[in-house]
Amino acid sequence: MPFILKKSFLFHYDPSINSDKVFNLFLIDNENGSFSALQEYGRSGARINIKPLIENCSFSLAQSKYSAKLNEKIYHKRTPYTHTLNDANSPTFKQFGSAKVIPNKPTEPAKVFDFKAVNSNIKTKTGNKSGGQNVSEEREKQTKKIGVLNLNGLDALEI
Repeated sequence: MPFILKKSFLFHYDPSINSDKVFNLFLIDNENGSFSALQEYGRSGARINIKPLIENCSFSLAQSKYSAKLNEKIYHKRTPYTHTLNDANSPTFKQFGSAKVIPNKPTEPAKVFDFKAVNSNIKTKTGNKSGGQNVSEEREKQTKKIGVLNLNGLDALEI
């Protein structure tokens, strides 16, 4: 049985122009690899009209039609709609029920990195280009901390 992935309940009320309208949008998974976007509209308390925006298509296409229609209604110049939680008169919502919750996989706890200044022994080999013997020198460098940065070590922004 198909189930609702996304839903939006909108209304517009303006007594000066005798406007009392509802508009509902649904993004539905048909459970056969296809998706649909449905709209419901009408006056509050009257019979609601149901019309498909797009049926049996890919998820991205249904999602784009759903989003485009939602933005069109919310940002309308003369009659902008407002979100509501009232789903009492929605036949589609009554038929398909509430949105199905897809369980997420458990996640691992976040790993904590401790950035501390450490003494590092750096061994460098310098060679003579004329074919001479390589001389190994050892120097110790102390790391300097300036604010958050660690100049001679690993910087937190490099991860």
